[in-house]
Amino acid sequence: MQFYPLKLYFKHLPNLIILPLSLLTNIITWLWLIKDIKSQAEPIFLHYNALFGVDYIGEWWRLFYIPLTGLTILVVNAILGWIFFSKDKFIAQILNAISLVCQIFLLVAVGVLIFLNV
Repeated sequence: MQFYPLKLYFKHLPNLIILPLSLLTNIITWLWLIKDIKSQAEPIFLHYNALFGVDYIGEWWRLFYIPLTGLTILVVNAILGWIFFSKDKFIAQILNAISLVCQIFLLVAVGVLIFLNV
């Protein structure tokens, strides 16, 4: 099994656009949480559902699982995209686009949770 050169994978135009946007969105999510959520003893809202409202509360640091999940999705999809890139470039682009969409949804989720907790 031969892998596509990593340098060329990152220089491919769709990857050159989508991967940095995904990473930037994830960094914004981290920074937003760091800026607005401070260490506290009382529990905070961790999950909001449109049907039931707040349905999960817990320690403040558990909110950081959200951008960590996004970073995991980004890394896994980028690696899988690189593996499949030599066989089918479209699958790699779809994986990277899914990563960006996930980052956007996670950013919105963090925004809602910050709004509820601050």
